[in-house]
Amino acid sequence: MVSRDTIAQLHQDITTAEDAGDTETADRLRKELAAAENAAEQDEQAR
Repeated sequence: MVSRDTIAQLHQDITTAEDAGDTETADRLRKELAAAENAAEQDEQAR
């Protein structure tokens, strides 16, 4: 189960990486965010 806190933290980490000009990390975090959002959606559908 993916918590909303995890998704919120990923959003914040992406913003921090972008602000620092670290596009490689931001891109990696976007992929992690997409996976977390997909997992959260599947959790919701399973209920």
